[in-house]
Amino acid sequence: MNKVNSLICIILGIVFFLLMLMFVLPILSGTLNIGNAVGIIFCAVMLFATWGNAYLVRIIDKLNKSIAGKVFLYAAAVILALGVVYVGFLTTLIVTADKTAPEEDCTVIVLGCQVRGDHPSLMLQARIDSAYEYLIAHPDVPCIVSGGKGDDENISEARCMYDILVEKGISPDRIYIEDRSVNTVENIAFSKKIIEENDLSRNTAIVTDIFHEYRASRIVKDAQLLYGSVPADCVWYLLPTYYVRELVAITAVFVGLA
Repeated sequence: MNKVNSLICIILGIVFFLLMLMFVLPILSGTLNIGNAVGIIFCAVMLFATWGNAYLVRIIDKLNKSIAGKVFLYAAAVILALGVVYVGFLTTLIVTADKTAPEEDCTVIVLGCQVRGDHPSLMLQARIDSAYEYLIAHPDVPCIVSGGKGDDENISEARCMYDILVEKGISPDRIYIEDRSVNTVENIAFSKKIIEENDLSRNTAIVTDIFHEYRASRIVKDAQLLYGSVPADCVWYLLPTYYVRELVAITAVFVGLA
C-alpha cells in the first residue's frame, strides 16, 4: 500500500511540476501578471504536499495532538473544499457566458489587447481572427474595434485591428474605430456612444478571449446593452495563466475592488 501511495504522489508531483512550467513559460515571452504568481505558488504548495508528503504527514500528526491544531486542520479542510466549489462556480459562469450566442441583428465589438510596436500580440491576433470569421459569416453586421494606445504601443489597438481587418477584405464602411479606451469598462462605454450616434443595434457580439467573456458580459449588461459572445481562442501555453488571472479579477469584482 505504501508503494502505491508513493507512486501516486510521484505521478501527482510530476503533474504539478509540469503545470508549474505552464505558468513559468509565459514569463519567458514577456507575460507576467497575478495569474503567473498565483499559479506558481499553488503548484509549489502542491509539489510540497506530494513530493514532500512525509514532512506533511509529520506536520499533520503534530497538529492532531492539540485541540488548536485539530481546529486548524478542520478549518483548512473546509476552506480547501469551499475553494474547489468556488472555482467550479466561477468556471461555470465563464463557460455559460462563452456559450451565449449573439442575435443575428447585432453590432460586433472587438475588445482591444496589447499591440507590440505596430503588430498585434498573439491574443489580439486571435481576437482579430475570430472577428474576421464572424464578419465574413454575417456580411450585414457592423463592427466596432475598441482600444486606445498605450505608452509602449506605436499605434492604437483599434487602428491595428482596423488595418488588419481591412487588409483581410472587410469593407472599411462596416468598421467603426473607438481608440480612446484603456480598459474593458471604457471599451463598452465608448462603443455604446458609437452605437447610439450611428443608430446601430444594441444587441452586441463581444469578441474577446474565452475566459474574459463573463466579465465582459457583466459590463455590457450594466451599460444596458444586450450581450452575445464571439470567443477567441487562446494560445495554449497562455491559457492557465490568464484563466487564473481571470478568476482573481472576477473575485475582485464580486468584493467591489474592481
